[in-house]
Amino acid sequence: MKFLHGRSRADKRAAVHWNCLDPIACLPTKNRYLHQFVEITHYPLPITHYLLPVLQVPLYEFLTMKLKYFFNYSISLIATIVLLEVVCLVFFKSLSGKPFEYNTLEYQRSARIAAILEKIKNYDESQELHMFHPYVGYVARPSIYTGGKTKANEYGVHSAAGYPYPYKKQPNDFVVAVVGGSVAAGFTKFGETFLKKYLHDHGFNKNVVLINLARGGYKQPQPLFYLQYALLSGFEFDAVLNIDGFNDLVLAAKNIDNHINPIFPSGFHTGFLSKMLTSQKFDPHTVEQLSNYYSLYSNELRLLSFIQKPPFKYSVFLNLLGELWTQRNLVRIKQLEFDLANESQRTMTEEFRGPQFKQQGNKYEIVAKIWQQASKMLYAICKANNLVYIHVLQPNQYVKGSKPLSENEKKSAVAPNHPWGIAAREGYSYLVSTGNKLKNQGIPFYDLTMIFKESTEDIYVDVCCHFEHKGNAIMAKKIAEIVMYEVGKQALF
Repeated sequence: MKFLHGRSRADKRAAVHWNCLDPIACLPTKNRYLHQFVEITHYPLPITHYLLPVLQVPLYEFLTMKLKYFFNYSISLIATIVLLEVVCLVFFKSLSGKPFEYNTLEYQRSARIAAILEKIKNYDESQELHMFHPYVGYVARPSIYTGGKTKANEYGVHSAAGYPYPYKKQPNDFVVAVVGGSVAAGFTKFGETFLKKYLHDHGFNKNVVLINLARGGYKQPQPLFYLQYALLSGFEFDAVLNIDGFNDLVLAAKNIDNHINPIFPSGFHTGFLSKMLTSQKFDPHTVEQLSNYYSLYSNELRLLSFIQKPPFKYSVFLNLLGELWTQRNLVRIKQLEFDLANESQRTMTEEFRGPQFKQQGNKYEIVAKIWQQASKMLYAICKANNLVYIHVLQPNQYVKGSKPLSENEKKSAVAPNHPWGIAAREGYSYLVSTGNKLKNQGIPFYDLTMIFKESTEDIYVDVCCHFEHKGNAIMAKKIAEIVMYEVGKQALF
């Protein structure tokens, strides 16, 4: 402790506090041999007097050591990144459900970014981008994208093929008006090519044109009213294809549950619109839901925009992250849309609920009766206008025994406790039995609930009722047979 001789008490306490009773121990272990350069007894001199000569030797060693560490860490980091990329490449398809292809993923990501930008751009118009209509309840806002690449036309529906509305027949046309809900609208988009092919295979040489009069959420009597609206507007048809059932059962029954007249349009689809018309400002709960809704879009947009830039777009890991984020986001967005629409339906003001409806009997029997009467009226209109009428009951995954569900469908297309799934399981049998009554009364009714019974591949794409190319191809093949039979039976050509 010689080096503490003559020091103040404060210095001594500090030295003891820092455990520096031995000056050599105060140096790093690897530098203790350098104590020969330090004259401890000259402590009062400036500290630089001691440090500068000491650092002359360890600086080189220090930099060498740090460079070695940096090199080792860099190698480890690069190896980790390469391993992560390889693992993501191996498991990309099993995790995302699609193969890894740079060009395809980049294109899909660009389309998703464009769809999000369009959604955010029109955030102030309507959550569902619908507007009220005096005859059919509601339609899509004209010139607004509400899914896919096609804008709604001035009649408030989409024509994927871009046909002019009102459509006028050409000499070799066979024009089919398609009415119903979103499944019917999807058939005009995905099924027209298949239907043309199958009819041509049956020797049908006319140019088949599908005119979409269907809209998501439509239920009877909206398709009935829309056909009348179209005929009065100058549309020219040869046949009417009515693809419906799910909305007419589930949404009409939910109207009854929420004290909305079952003949009125779906409160699930008009509730938010009615709230916009009757409220100067939204309640705090709705504001919070809308904020969360658009935050999901904004966060996804930032991530996808980052991944879209080089060199990040070439990373398998970032591509996988973007795919999984989008898939997760779509589920959360759908759930928020459902919650928001459901809450708006429940709190809808009286003027949008229609005449008071007193439920007498089973609600599924009530809505099936409305559906039956509307189909009979559609048939009567078609007969009066010399049109072929075909009524098809759409398939649904909740109908027992209607399809062996694939593993993907079990994960993404079935929600046993979803209110719509419960209603479909409980009520579809009423549609089947009522449809048989229609058939016995001479209405061209066809029950297609079991059309996917032998299909083990992925067909259904959500927990509601929708299917795309594969399902519509199967539907188109059967409908082509029905069209050929009914055209001959009704002897209109």
